[in-house]
Amino acid sequence: MATHVQLSAIKLSKLAALFLLSAILTTRTANSAPLYSNGFETDIAGWDAFGAGFDPTRVSSGTNSIPSASGGFHATNTTSGSAGNWGGYNYGAGNAVPTVFQAYRTSVDIYLDVSGGWANNTRVDFDSAINNSAGTFKRDFIFNAGFYNDATGPGASTNRFVISASNNSQPGSAYAKNPARDPIAISTTGWYTFEHQFYDNGGVLAVDLNIFDSSNSLVHSWTLSDPADIISGIGGNRYGWFDFNQFGPLAFDNSLLELTPASAAEVPEPASLALWGLVSAAGAAFGYRRRRLAKSAGDA
Repeated sequence: MATHVQLSAIKLSKLAALFLLSAILTTRTANSAPLYSNGFETDIAGWDAFGAGFDPTRVSSGTNSIPSASGGFHATNTTSGSAGNWGGYNYGAGNAVPTVFQAYRTSVDIYLDVSGGWANNTRVDFDSAINNSAGTFKRDFIFNAGFYNDATGPGASTNRFVISASNNSQPGSAYAKNPARDPIAISTTGWYTFEHQFYDNGGVLAVDLNIFDSSNSLVHSWTLSDPADIISGIGGNRYGWFDFNQFGPLAFDNSLLELTPASAAEVPEPASLALWGLVSAAGAAFGYRRRRLAKSAGDA
């Protein structure tokens, strides 16, 4: 009898955990406020803010044998480095407009072709920058990436992309394979979501740079934070920019900026740590559902 009661209690705890998780996901989805989204189905709006040299080319799905990440179109990056403003600096208020920081995320899907025949050490960066509270440039947060087939670093002696994260650009001030930057290898061709999540971590700006695969599984995450970036001195979004690119046409899709009042970095406090453990386990099964729901809503 006691064993039956204990098992029933465990089942109830799991149900409670799943209910709590569902409530959290529903609340975050409802509270998220997409400010900008472009899957390039009709135009390149948001990626045409800096002049023709920075504009990507809109192409139909299947161009260069690459299916769009979603819909019937995507964009290809220029070698000079395509750039956009996520619909407008400082959450759309404009450049040099004093702005109070709000937690937000930016994301873009990038197609990584492991069998593309690239030369060893062909590199690309993707940068999502932030402004200061006066509404002008504060800092870059950059995925540093490169294609490699050599015998050093992560995934040695295989065809792969090696990626790390820093506040600097390649090739002069950063290096994708820098062992001090926790580099990883991606050896499977496909679409990957490159996400920047900006949030207040105890009064200081922190940014999680996350990579998700096409099944929504987290591939890797880096957190960058400088103690000098006091949140009162931080403003809104600046540009998204492939600020270094040696790949020529590089396919990307589904660019998004959304406010995140309940940042994924802010963990709710459940009734007990044991319950939160069950919530975390259940959360893994959801495969970051909330993030994709927000993207789908933005594309609609």
